[in-house]
Amino acid sequence: MNKNFKVITINGIRGIITLVFIVIGLIAGFIISPGWACMKIWNHVFENSNTISTMNLFEGIILWAIIALVLYALNNRRPLIGFGSYPKLTPEQIREILRRAKNTEMFNASKDFEIMQKETIQNKEQPQENAEIAREEQRR
Repeated sequence: MNKNFKVITINGIRGIITLVFIVIGLIAGFIISPGWACMKIWNHVFENSNTISTMNLFEGIILWAIIALVLYALNNRRPLIGFGSYPKLTPEQIREILRRAKNTEMFNASKDFEIMQKETIQNKEQPQENAEIAREEQRR
């Protein structure tokens, strides 16, 4: 069995509506909007041309698909965005990461922040203790 297998669950009508909303948003953001931009740019560049006709939205989406596929085909480097899972870290690797993190300034700054928070809490508690001591002295 594959331990890195991911399961997506859809619960009820709200899950279906959410899924439809996400799919429509992705289609609008990655297909229709760039296709509309390609259509507008094409029509603006060739508006005074008598030999080349104007483009509609469907043709703009096709032009965008052509541009995206050409860029994908010419990209000889590794993809910029990748999906996958990484193997679990061993305890030794975790200790090494924590050791390196403790040596960084950011980690030390977070320790200083924790110390300041503790001091602030103690300072808030001290006036209450002093007030209790003063009340006891007044009672005597």
